[in-house]
Amino acid sequence: MSEECIFCKIIEGEANARKLYEDETTLCILDIGQVVSDKGDFIPGRCLVIPKRHVAWFYDLEDEEAGQLFVAAKTLARKLKKTFNPDFITVFIRGQRVSHAHIILQPSGEDDPLDRLFSSMRSTFKLAPAELLDDMTQKIHDV
Repeated sequence: MSEECIFCKIIEGEANARKLYEDETTLCILDIGQVVSDKGDFIPGRCLVIPKRHVAWFYDLEDEEAGQLFVAAKTLARKLKKTFNPDFITVFIRGQRVSHAHIILQPSGEDDPLDRLFSSMRSTFKLAPAELLDDMTQKIHDV
């Protein structure tokens, strides 16, 4: 546990949260920061899936912990889909603002700001030349 980490405080019961799911290794909570549509309406259901052990980055989790985290995320995503019936559930893994690994689940659809963000990014992607892809593949294999 990190004494400075808000997620650790929530896990220890020292800070309040709206719990959606919990097991021995994972806690899922409703995020207090909900996405707002262009119309000013909240797009309901943004939540966080958090490992109980304090780890800054998801790739530093033990394999078993990572598996349990993703099973919990899948369980919660199904609940979000059934409850709010979005077109899909967007999954983010960042850990930038809170230095504690977590998965963000965001119900999403065609008309929300996140979908437009990803749609607008399409123009920044180009098909890479085979030589560049081969080089990147080799570098990753060499690690």
